[in-house]
Amino acid sequence: MNKISKLMTVVLAVVISSYSMNLEAKSDKTVDKARSAVENASPDDWQTYAKSAQMLIRKKANMAEAKMWIEKSIEIRETPFNLEIMGDYYVKNNLPKQAIKFYIKSMDKLKENDANIDTAEIQDKIVKATTMK
Repeated sequence: MNKISKLMTVVLAVVISSYSMNLEAKSDKTVDKARSAVENASPDDWQTYAKSAQMLIRKKANMAEAKMWIEKSIEIRETPFNLEIMGDYYVKNNLPKQAIKFYIKSMDKLKENDANIDTAEIQDKIVKATTMK
């Protein structure tokens, strides 16, 4: 029985280690892809900075770099898209008050062009942020 439990422990350790390395490899590829996009972007390409930041935020990889890129995107041109991504950044970092602030700014920006636009998706994010602990 003792040999079986030792064997199971070793097998479990190998499985966990393999899974962890696989996640790191996927994260590294995401970071490399995002960096490449930013390096090849023109200085006024707010969309590339925003989309690259979004990729990192979704994977919760290199969050400091993601924040720099989303800030750069907003600096170039403030849009509903990049404001929402900044909200997502703050949610991933467990900062709901800051997230809500950017989600509201995103909704306001959306409504500048169309007061009747559907903002349900962003409203759902606000609700989730208000229930964060």
